[in-house]
Amino acid sequence: MYLKGALVPDSDSALDALEAPTGGQRDYIPTGAPGSRLPHMNVRLRLSNLTSEEIWSTLDLVSGDKIEFLLIIAPVKESYQLAHATLKVADEFKVSAKVCVMWPSNTHTGAEMSCAAAGGALIPYESYVDVVEMEMEVVKKSSKSWSWSRSWWDICKMTDKGAILVRPDDHIAWRAAKTGIVGDPILEMRRVFSAILGV
Repeated sequence: MYLKGALVPDSDSALDALEAPTGGQRDYIPTGAPGSRLPHMNVRLRLSNLTSEEIWSTLDLVSGDKIEFLLIIAPVKESYQLAHATLKVADEFKVSAKVCVMWPSNTHTGAEMSCAAAGGALIPYESYVDVVEMEMEVVKKSSKSWSWSRSWWDICKMTDKGAILVRPDDHIAWRAAKTGIVGDPILEMRRVFSAILGV
């Protein structure tokens, strides 16, 4: 986990910060904190024809063949406004960006997912992808067995009102952890890209 550099720390990052490595073995603890590596989760990639699905890792959403930032959002109105602001500001800074709309695992039909693509929530932009969480079971093996499913936002220790901006190297550059953006999203994203790019 990076604690400084091409990232914008938030007030919740201190809560997610891990202790410094001691050289001993450590368990990987996924988090959405700036400076950490993007957590893995299998997702169903929804293609434009809405009948085909491919299973990808969230790590595969970061482009391997070009330098591109990735904004991960939930399918809510405020997140789409943030997505528009991010894509506009990325254009201003002459960097490539893509939006990933992370739908909950209980989204089963193309009709439920139509608001991003067919509903035009991200028009005029074309640099976005819709994905659906795949349920992930967490099982503890001990004298008392238990298991549960975790959502993407639970893994990242955030609410679905938040958003994550991922750098091209799979590390989280910025997040709006709990309530999304308060104020003008364009001004916030200009501040974020300025800090990340050092301009």
